Amino acid sequence: MNDEKGFIFPTTMVMILFCLLIITHISMTLISEKKFYSETEQHYVLENLMQVAVEQSLAQIKDGTAILNETTTFNTTNGTFIYSVIKTSPNIYEVEITCISNKNKEYTAKYQYDYAINEMILWSEY
Repeated sequence: MNDEKGFIFPTTMVMILFCLLIITHISMTLISEKKFYSETEQHYVLENLMQVAVEQSLAQIKDGTAILNETTTFNTTNGTFIYSVIKTSPNIYEVEITCISNKNKEYTAKYQYDYAINEMILWSEY
C-alpha cells in the first residue's frame, strides 16, 4: 500500500468527470425533446387554427356575408386568426389568412376561390 502514490484521487476524478458527462448528455437530450414536443404542439395548433379560418371564410363567401376589403379577427382558446377577403374579379375572391397561436407563433396562407365553379383554385403558404 505504500507504493500507490495517490492512485485513488485521479481515478475518482476520472469517474466523477465521466458521470458528469453522462448527466450532461442526458439533460441535453431531455431539453431537446421538450423543445421538439413544444414546437410540434404549436405546429398542430396553427394547422387547426388555419383549418377553422379557411372553413369560416369559405362559409362567409358562399353565404355572401363576407365583408370585402376589411380584416376580420377571431379569437379562440388556442390563438387568433385574421383574414381579409378581396374580390379580384366578378367570380374570384382572394383570401389572406394569418393565424397566431397563444405562444406568438405565426402561420400565413393565401387562397383564391372561384365562385362560379365553387372551388379553391390557388393555395399558397408562406
